[in-house]
Amino acid sequence: MDWDTQKIQAHLGGVGPVTPGGETSSTKSSREAGDAFRLALKEAQEAGKAPDVNVSSHAAERLMQRGIVLDSNDLQKISDGMDRANEKGARDSLMVLRDLALVVSVENRTVITALQGESARDNVFTQIDSAVLL
Repeated sequence: MDWDTQKIQAHLGGVGPVTPGGETSSTKSSREAGDAFRLALKEAQEAGKAPDVNVSSHAAERLMQRGIVLDSNDLQKISDGMDRANEKGARDSLMVLRDLALVVSVENRTVITALQGESARDNVFTQIDSAVLL
């Protein structure tokens, strides 16, 4: 999974005081946190504990903006849904998990965008070839 943790942290933490060398303290701590997250994620994937699901930077931004938290069970359901959609030959799919609508690229195993609750109502989802109810 290749998350742009610096972008995500920039949305969460803002800009801190400048330290020598041109790095801000929040950028440095964000980078360190991102490196730790990537290492932990890589170890989990190698151990077979992490589902094989990527989240695009756009989808990560939408999830953060809307306060949506996906836990490991949710990611596993999405991964299983991608497996089922792939078996049927799907390429781009709408996945519905509780009150969350996700548009995913099955081929790339990537969540492209996410909508929750009322924001998902009255929308038209285009360029999908399947729907999976999780």
